[in-house]
Amino acid sequence: MSAKPYNLTYPQLGNYDIPIGFLVRKGLGLAYTSPPPMTKQTIELGAKHSPDYVCAPFKCMMGCYIEALEKGANVIIQTGGTCRLGYYGELHEQILKDLGYDFKIMNLTLAQYGGIMGILGGIKKYAPKRKWAQIGKVIPTVAKMITSIDKVEDYLRKNMGFEDIPGSFEKIYKHFLSELRKAETLKEVEEIYELTMRSFSRLPVHKPDDPVRVGIIGEYFTIMDPFSNHEIEKKIAMMGAEVHRWMNLSHSVLSCPDDNALDMLRSYARYDLKRFPSSIWVDSQRKKIRKYVSEDMGASSVATIAMADHYAASGFDGLVHVKSFGCTPEMDAIPVLHNVSADYKIPILYLSYDTQSSDTGIETRAEAFYDMISMRKEARQS
Repeated sequence: MSAKPYNLTYPQLGNYDIPIGFLVRKGLGLAYTSPPPMTKQTIELGAKHSPDYVCAPFKCMMGCYIEALEKGANVIIQTGGTCRLGYYGELHEQILKDLGYDFKIMNLTLAQYGGIMGILGGIKKYAPKRKWAQIGKVIPTVAKMITSIDKVEDYLRKNMGFEDIPGSFEKIYKHFLSELRKAETLKEVEEIYELTMRSFSRLPVHKPDDPVRVGIIGEYFTIMDPFSNHEIEKKIAMMGAEVHRWMNLSHSVLSCPDDNALDMLRSYARYDLKRFPSSIWVDSQRKKIRKYVSEDMGASSVATIAMADHYAASGFDGLVHVKSFGCTPEMDAIPVLHNVSADYKIPILYLSYDTQSSDTGIETRAEAFYDMISMRKEARQS
């Protein structure tokens, strides 16, 4: 590889490119290329150069990598995982090199970096002259960006379906993301977050005291990437439901009970990537779900079952299980979810995505599901 300045990239996953890019640019002093927002072309490009029966996240990542490399990136950060995702880095690398791309790869699984400090150490080799103090200085801001995104999106899912002015929540949300991309300091991030939440709270809404509540559970990548799941959360929310989703980076990676960025870093400095995306919270749930499973089935399966049990016990009206086609841990979780459904008498909509999934088909099934659970709720209340 020629001695070009390093330009890092990471595959699209919701809006987390904002804190990742900030860490690379401000912490490491390196260039960062965010892949373009995922489109149908991204998926088609990824599928074209991927094995036919590999899961959709592999193809999504492949498409993102190619688009980022075409934009000038020359260092790929490849995520880790306890399912087949843990083997994807080598395969992505081989395919991309066979296509003629000249790049380096930071494979989080292969390198076995250990905790967050280990990851930072692995990335730091691309900026050897950068001092640890310079990197550490931006960590609280990065953590705050992540928690801000997750809290804003959580509020959005729970309230956007009850807005009086169409598009009012979406307008504030887009402005929030735009301002967050410009933020330079922790104080600015905090101010942007507070302003956004105040703006949300001032919007006129017509939310009932006991709205239809839907819990979203499922596979790590697909559940957090709106393009990959055809914006299922927004679709259901806009039908008139309060939508909840536990799985996000705040819970599954930072995993700290409070919102103090430094405490988050300290609590997770020794985090074991071999258990990714398990977390302190997930570990605490293993005992609670022993009535359903005695072993961890891998990846996000424990969180899927634990949150299904939690939402059902909390009186939710329905659950939506989101996964990519062929995701083995989530396929193994489905029979357990059947038991949760039977025990609590709660309906579950199972959605399995691949690169050929039809947006119309997903929307039709979501509408039918919402109609069913809302009529069921009305019948119970009468």
